Amino acid sequence: MNKKIVTLGVAALGVAAAQAADAGKIWEVTASLRGFYDDNYTTSPEALAEESWGIEVSPGISLTIGEGTDMELSARYAFGMRYYEDRVSDNEDYGHELGISLNKAFSDSSSLQLADSFVVAQEPEILNGGTPLRTEGDNLRNTFSALYSRILTESIGVDIGYGNSFYEFEEEYHSALLDRSYNEVSLDVFYITPRTKYFTGYKFSSTDFDGDAQSLPGLEFNPEARNNHAHYGYVGAIHQLNKFFLTDVKAGVQNVDYYDADLMPGMIPDDETSPYVDARMEWGYDEGCKLVAGVSLVRGATDLQAADQEITSVYAQVLHQITPSVHGSLTGRYQDSEISGGGAQLDGKEESLLLLGGSLTYAIADNIWAELAYNYDELDSDIPHRSFERNVVAVGIGASY
Repeated sequence: MNKKIVTLGVAALGVAAAQAADAGKIWEVTASLRGFYDDNYTTSPEALAEESWGIEVSPGISLTIGEGTDMELSARYAFGMRYYEDRVSDNEDYGHELGISLNKAFSDSSSLQLADSFVVAQEPEILNGGTPLRTEGDNLRNTFSALYSRILTESIGVDIGYGNSFYEFEEEYHSALLDRSYNEVSLDVFYITPRTKYFTGYKFSSTDFDGDAQSLPGLEFNPEARNNHAHYGYVGAIHQLNKFFLTDVKAGVQNVDYYDADLMPGMIPDDETSPYVDARMEWGYDEGCKLVAGVSLVRGATDLQAADQEITSVYAQVLHQITPSVHGSLTGRYQDSEISGGGAQLDGKEESLLLLGGSLTYAIADNIWAELAYNYDELDSDIPHRSFERNVVAVGIGASY
């Protein structure tokens, strides 16, 4: 059973197709219906936690044209509706996820990859917008990437990349702190051997915070003070040990220049320098089974009134075929963040975020499946009134055509 997943959140809005599309079929439609219990749907401290039962519905469609040719186009869309029986505010959440990618090979030595992902969501795992807390409203995230690769000689080549993303939050507080646009360009020079690609590179990024300056209780902050230019220098290697085992390691240094820091002296540092790491591995240890794991160290946005945060993350996911009809998955992510800037009240404070999930999927028929899932989220913060725990249990059924 080759499982395809389109998801709008961890234990949130989602669809999972129990079987890949038939050979030669360029499209697939999926849908799922789940019942769930969420013991802290507001991601609040224990004394303020609100619980609710609910249902979630999510249809989706995917399309692939030209698979295996020199030009492959793929697109996917998923819609999600989540209804909370006991929620004090609006009972419904709505989410959208649209992804498009184009891979074009001009020749054996020249290729272009384009991809765009647009998301409307409330859950932080999907928005990845710099806050570990749930954020109400139609919050937007769009990410675009382009990579041109050219082999210059038998073993030497270059990768030229461009990326753009923007975030827009509906809720006033998070809009002021996290609305932003991001642009980056990169140049890698690589050397290829039969099993390994060695590379060294440089990346430049520019981030503009464009939320409205606010003067509310607990929020006296000019977001433009966080505008920055970042420079990355790194080396790395991608090694294919065999068809079952792959490693991809990148390590270097990152320097961030807050060129508008004088808008909030004492709150935003002039610049920050820190290590930069992005390493991952994939291991297909048996038929229908895979382990993916990695570690990263990078600076990122924060929803606190500070410059940013230095984030160290470790993650792993196991997909295991228990029987021909039963699949299981385990997912874990631990993230430790140290706040930079924000004065004596915030500078140097730490937060740790733990995300754990597990699921069992049973194939009732070729295109019909049942699923049981559990997720646990925990934030442990030095900042008062932010720490929380959350448990979500879901059971459902889905189909694909």
